[in-house]
Amino acid sequence: MKRPASSPGSSRRVVVTGLGVVAPNGIGHEAFWRASMEGRRVVAPLSRFDASGYACAVAGQIEDFRAEDFVARNVVKQTDRSTHMALASCRLATEDAGLDLAREVPERVGMYFANIFGGMDFAENELWTQSFVGPERVSAYQSIAWFFAATQGQWSISTGIKGFGKSIVADRAGGHQALLLGALAIRQGYADVVYAGGFEAPLVPYVYRIHESTGLLSPDRGAPEAAYRPFDAGRSGLVLAEGSAVLVLEEAGRAVRRGARIHGEVAGGAMTFDGPDADSEALESCLRSALANAGLDPRQIGCVLPEGLAVAAADHREAAAISRVLGPGAAVSLPKARTGHALAAAGALDAVWALLMLSHGTFLAPVNCECPDAGADLSLARPGTEGAGPEAILCAGRGYGGVNAALALRAFAGLEEAA
Repeated sequence: MKRPASSPGSSRRVVVTGLGVVAPNGIGHEAFWRASMEGRRVVAPLSRFDASGYACAVAGQIEDFRAEDFVARNVVKQTDRSTHMALASCRLATEDAGLDLAREVPERVGMYFANIFGGMDFAENELWTQSFVGPERVSAYQSIAWFFAATQGQWSISTGIKGFGKSIVADRAGGHQALLLGALAIRQGYADVVYAGGFEAPLVPYVYRIHESTGLLSPDRGAPEAAYRPFDAGRSGLVLAEGSAVLVLEEAGRAVRRGARIHGEVAGGAMTFDGPDADSEALESCLRSALANAGLDPRQIGCVLPEGLAVAAADHREAAAISRVLGPGAAVSLPKARTGHALAAAGALDAVWALLMLSHGTFLAPVNCECPDAGADLSLARPGTEGAGPEAILCAGRGYGGVNAALALRAFAGLEEAA
């Protein structure tokens, strides 16, 4: 193992130089941002399978994604849709960062990817085959396609990178954790470049049934695009989405030296655990710790991109924690209301939205929150004059069992700025 470029106790600054997005409202961060600015809402009736027997029959689906445009045909056959989207995001992020991986030291490039269900789109068909056709007919690729670390393995094989990496399973907070741990690897000197993010392809009957059994999914049979309404008085529950977002994290000094475009800085963050039945105190502690770790004052936070489960009790707990940390009427932005909640990919997608808001100097207009819940003492961030936007944004995630994560992102003003 190569010795770290700096001691494990040192602190190096981490910036984002590449954004790779495959989302229901756009492939590539330019299309993703354009659709977001237009307020396009893409939740629609499920077409991936017959959902007539489910209470929730809508989702955020990616209609125009062709895996073969990004992934070799033999790899497409061997892997799941979630891996296809993640590998596409990796390639888009690499291009956006202007990285030539052939010129990088393989051991200094890492990967931190989050997902919950692995390759269930591939696996469900094979499990059916095993049960009703015969085990001899199961694909030889079942084991590697279903595997949580399939994307890491395939990206490493195709690029030759060999650095520190983890496959993270932390429910809906997984994407936030992947970014935090990837940034930590760079800060502590174990990597110079890290691919970090999340991916999820949950629109298969098995995964859908699991979520329906929780009672969290929205049974709303009105306009599909308005079914997911976090913090709205008329909320009815969660709406699932598929998608992937991968960010290229890089040590700030080398990014500046190579002339990379910098989307923003990972200022810091925190993770806590509060148990399944706790109130909002652990989330509040997580948000406070994230600000302290990032060296940010609450007044510097332009808005929070919250979990937004669209379940009254969960929204109220989250709102209480945010308002205690940032003050009454703290601003929130809810961009995922446009697409649905992409589970482990949601934190990475929120980070992309946050970085694009920082770099464009504006907030996104709120959607699906026409009647904000009076029980949540928050305000909705609204677009203002281009270029007069936020200095920093906080992204928050929560998961089953009380997993909390908060990620602080800020505009990058140069290396002369205090770390």
